[in-house]
Amino acid sequence: MSVFSPDLVDLNLVATDKVEAIQKMAAMVVAAGRGTDANQIAADVIARDEIGTPQVDGVAIPHARSAGVTQSSVVVARTAGVTFDPDEDPADVLFMILVPPGEGDEHIDILSSLARRLMDPEFTAALRNLSDANELSALLVNGQN
Repeated sequence: MSVFSPDLVDLNLVATDKVEAIQKMAAMVVAAGRGTDANQIAADVIARDEIGTPQVDGVAIPHARSAGVTQSSVVVARTAGVTFDPDEDPADVLFMILVPPGEGDEHIDILSSLARRLMDPEFTAALRNLSDANELSALLVNGQN
């Protein structure tokens, strides 16, 4: 089963800050049946964020291992802009990578695959322009390494 799914895509996430964005994305994981504890997931991602969240050209990639996750997952959200790093512009696309404890380096593999794809202007344009969660999920699944 893919780490990507249409039920993990929010094309219009409204959040006033990164904590609210992370909390809403964690709730999506539980609602999709891929996690059991949204509060634990959010706490783990926020704690991991303390040492930095990768960001490339308006795309932030918060990530964590979390006991609140039962299945490796990537939540994708578009926002009006959420600041993860005060030295960077606000991110308008978020990828939250989550893996259960004991999954080895799977999150690193997902992160590096996404980072490579973010260098492709056609891919990043599609991230920002596709208007359907199924299409966006398909784009991610079909190009997943």
